[in-house]
Amino acid sequence: MTSPVPVSDGADASHVLFTGLRDHTDILIEVLLWLPPWSLSQLRCVCKLWQDRTTSSSFLTAYTGIHASNPSNWLLLDQTIFVDTAPTPRGPIRALLRNSEPPKVSTIITSSRLCPIRKTKFFWRPPMVVSYNGGLILLTASDNSYYVCNPFTGNTFFLPVPKPPLRNAGSLGIVAQDGEYVVAELLTSCLRCFSSVTGRWEEKPVVCSEFSKSDMVFSSGGMLHWVDLSHGILSCNPFASVPTVRFINLPEASGRPTRGLGLDEWIHRRYVGVSAGRLQFFHIDEDDGESGSMSLWALGGNSSEWVLEYKVNFEDLWEDESYDDHSLDEDEVPRVGLVDPLNDHIVYVISDGCLFNIDLRTKEILKCTAQTNAGKQVDSSPPIACVVPPLPHLVSPYPSSLRREESNSDPQEAGSSAKPQKSAKGRRRKSKT
Repeated sequence: MTSPVPVSDGADASHVLFTGLRDHTDILIEVLLWLPPWSLSQLRCVCKLWQDRTTSSSFLTAYTGIHASNPSNWLLLDQTIFVDTAPTPRGPIRALLRNSEPPKVSTIITSSRLCPIRKTKFFWRPPMVVSYNGGLILLTASDNSYYVCNPFTGNTFFLPVPKPPLRNAGSLGIVAQDGEYVVAELLTSCLRCFSSVTGRWEEKPVVCSEFSKSDMVFSSGGMLHWVDLSHGILSCNPFASVPTVRFINLPEASGRPTRGLGLDEWIHRRYVGVSAGRLQFFHIDEDDGESGSMSLWALGGNSSEWVLEYKVNFEDLWEDESYDDHSLDEDEVPRVGLVDPLNDHIVYVISDGCLFNIDLRTKEILKCTAQTNAGKQVDSSPPIACVVPPLPHLVSPYPSSLRREESNSDPQEAGSSAKPQKSAKGRRRKSKT
């Protein structure tokens, strides 16, 4: 049996605890094995001993076995990135995750060196999270530049600018698989892809006459899905040399545009995502009954038929005791949020600047969240559901050609974390006239 570590009067308890764990590596390994992925990513930076222990093959095998099926390893990520305007020392530029357990909303925090704040007299567009998959996020800065980032380590890679430049963040997505990733933009007649294997952009032909616009993009199972909220879903595998396109119509019973609703209305009333391994369609119909209703549809396996799983009238929520505890506004039809990625009977809605999660099976309001963990109020943009892989700190945002340098040096020195700067020697002097 391991003897307790003595703490003398006046001793620094934290120092004694650290020393005790260092001298008893078996206890240290046991503690680290049960930490959630985001905590492990931070604690491996405490000292070289902890980093060596958490990167050994025996530890990685044991940790993966414990956390591969852990249902708690997911988070809600705010789409708006928090920019810390405080002066930062020169060195690696990072974009890090400030994590909170759902239903609280987590935030990506970076410095103004990565996402400079440039206000104009017309508007200022904050840096945003565009897409997430497999421990990597695709983010866009205020100047329309794009980055691939691992928010658990902070490592950030500046995405090369293709010709012509990227047009619309709403048609961009990222998908990760087997240690590699692809960033893809859907165009009219092709799929423009950046591959971490080749480190460059290429165009792949795709044809789908039924698809005209993209309102949202998400990824699952190595596939990217572009969603037209008024029509259907276009899915394909961007890793394939010639992607095969599959188009899925949205449920007809959910209604089609009959009153000329704009894009904003459909975004606030419809959501498509993945929960428990199945495609889910979440719809709020404000004209159904006296108070409106929520319906959740699921697409099972390779079938193209939607099945109505749940339908709940808002009147049923008003009558439940949980309504008195959370005070969801009866006079306002909530906006659609998202579907829980692991529990296909739990959905999130937004009302009066708050995020409510609702159990459609029991017809009760579970919890309410008013702010992100960065102090920002939850607004009309729903957070992104992010399932965390067992070992997120091993996922690299750099192309394969830069990963050998990454393993031998500072990761931020191996790959450019910011846009390349022009050298002074390359600048031309104006000729005197």
